[in-house]
Amino acid sequence: MRKILILMMAVLIAVPALAGGHKTESGWFDMENCAFCKNLTVDPGLLPHTTWETHAIDAGMMQVMTVDPAYAEAMATAGRAMQDLGMKIQSGEVNPMGLKMCGHCMEFGQLMMAGVHAETVSGKAAEVTLFTSDDPALVTRLQAMAARDTKEMELMMAGHGQDEAHPHGQEHPH
Repeated sequence: MRKILILMMAVLIAVPALAGGHKTESGWFDMENCAFCKNLTVDPGLLPHTTWETHAIDAGMMQVMTVDPAYAEAMATAGRAMQDLGMKIQSGEVNPMGLKMCGHCMEFGQLMMAGVHAETVSGKAAEVTLFTSDDPALVTRLQAMAARDTKEMELMMAGHGQDEAHPHGQEHPH
């Protein structure tokens, strides 16, 4: 159960906050069709009021997320929907092979099932999650995922003005 909850939180943190065009050409992010990510688009104001950063660290990757307090309940609702789906997968009620998932969610699920450790610190200003491993192969995969998340977010942002994507003037991860 803990791994499913961490996966759901990672989806919340990692997806880009765009007003439109919630998909990358590669399919790494696909919030229009991904069974998990589509929950983040139910409230059209949620993603433009969410910021995140993803960084490679020595033992894996770190993700930082903020949500405008006015959208905290919308984020909680999206999180519950993703958690419910994760629980159905874990219980066997839903076969994940029958779900459409974006590349990010598939890779992240595989990493968590491979034994990646997750530690979250929730503060007043942000939520920080460290995804780490003692296994050098998993560390390499986590670091590659951090780089790909950042690259794919930048590609998705192409054509979307900074002000449109982040009304509060906050930047995407670099």
